Amino acid sequence: MELRTKLLFTYEEAAAALAMSRAALRDLVYKGRGPIVTKIGRRTFFALSDLEAFVTKHRVLTGPVIEHHVERSRRKRGRPTIAEMMQSQSVVLH
Repeated sequence: MELRTKLLFTYEEAAAALAMSRAALRDLVYKGRGPIVTKIGRRTFFALSDLEAFVTKHRVLTGPVIEHHVERSRRKRGRPTIAEMMQSQSVVLH
C-alpha cells in the first residue's frame, strides 16, 4: 500500500510549502499565530489540512476598496470655551 499524498510535514518542509523561513514559521507557532501542530513523541509535524487552513485564513481580497465615509461630529474633550458656553446659554434663553 503506497501513500501518494504526504500527510505530515516537518518544520523545514512546511516552511518551504508556505514560502517562509523555518525561523519565521517557528516564531508564528510559538506566538500562537501559526498553523496547528501535530506532536508525535518529541517530534513536531504539520498536517496538510492544517497548512491549507492556515493559508485560507490569511487570504486577502485585493482590488479596489470602496470606503463609505460617514461624516460624524466629533465629541469635544475637556471644558467648553467661553464662546461655546455663551452660545449654549443664548440658545437656552431664546
